[in-house]
Amino acid sequence: MLSRDQQQLLGSLGAGMAADALLDRLRDRGTLEGGRSAPQDGCWISYNRKAVWLEDHSGFSEAMKAAGSDKQAWRRIRPKVVLKVTWAEAAAYGTSLPQDVRTELDTLRRTERAENRRWSEFSDARGGWPWRRRFDSDEEHQEAQAEWDKVYGRHLVALRDVWARQKAAIARALPLTVDDEPVDLLELLDQQAARPTAPTPSAALQASAIQGATTGPSPTAPQEEGLFTLPRRLLNNLSSGGVGGGRSAAKAVERRV
Repeated sequence: MLSRDQQQLLGSLGAGMAADALLDRLRDRGTLEGGRSAPQDGCWISYNRKAVWLEDHSGFSEAMKAAGSDKQAWRRIRPKVVLKVTWAEAAAYGTSLPQDVRTELDTLRRTERAENRRWSEFSDARGGWPWRRRFDSDEEHQEAQAEWDKVYGRHLVALRDVWARQKAAIARALPLTVDDEPVDLLELLDQQAARPTAPTPSAALQASAIQGATTGPSPTAPQEEGLFTLPRRLLNNLSSGGVGGGRSAAKAVERRV
């Protein structure tokens, strides 16, 4: 798995080259060598057929000035390599991507190459740029220039569309290159939308609900008649017969016991 810095370095190569790296199409190119500017100040991105690395050139010019007339100083003074990613590491990361992402990257790369091939065929069939060719008249030159500008304009529009789609695909393949990614978990939680709060009842409704709950009779389950429980008919006599009825009921209980 590539680290955050390695993913950012791979994304800085450009969408097309990063796609080739993830699809493992760079390791066999023996003549692949070059470089480009880096987003970091004083740094430069270099690559060859084995890897890509980020160089810190901040102290390179000062060292060359200090060397003075030594013409071979540039062979000994090397910039500091800050970060390095081999094509094998990039390809290993690419194999872990979902198949739909790999298919999209492959399709976009083939689309870009097909568009460039069509443009090359158009240019080669006409002998190159109009200003490099000879024409019998100025009118013929103007017609060729108008045709050239029209086709070249369509070619640029198609390329920009492919490049935009490639950039979006690489952003999905290398999610850590997205600029607005949260730095930590707390920032991620802050970016989440707040949940809607349920409406709370008013104080009067709450008070009435509490009062009703405390003063209302609580339901009780009916008790079964047993050894320490008076029969229901005696309880009814006690509740309806007054004092006399209560005494007779008590004597009846004593005789029963």
